[in-house]
Amino acid sequence: MKKTYEAFATSQVTVGSTPTLISAARDGGDSVTIENLGATQVFIGGPNVSTTTGFPIPGVAGASLTLGATTAIYGIVASGTQAVAVLATF
Repeated sequence: MKKTYEAFATSQVTVGSTPTLISAARDGGDSVTIENLGATQVFIGGPNVSTTTGFPIPGVAGASLTLGATTAIYGIVASGTQAVAVLATF
């Protein structure tokens, strides 16, 4: 059976060089899509994410990653800042 989503939420977050909350933990959340909006690589993970331990989203506008996640997701960049778009479905 095809999954029908009840609702969704969108936002944009500016990720910095310290762990930045991208998506808060959600009870019953189904998925979170994070899209890089620019040319700086973004690394995602938990609250202690770093540029050596995080999962990379390439520094290419439109590069994205979808996670089935209910836990909080954080991001970090090596230097400066990078905007990401967030789409959460639930």
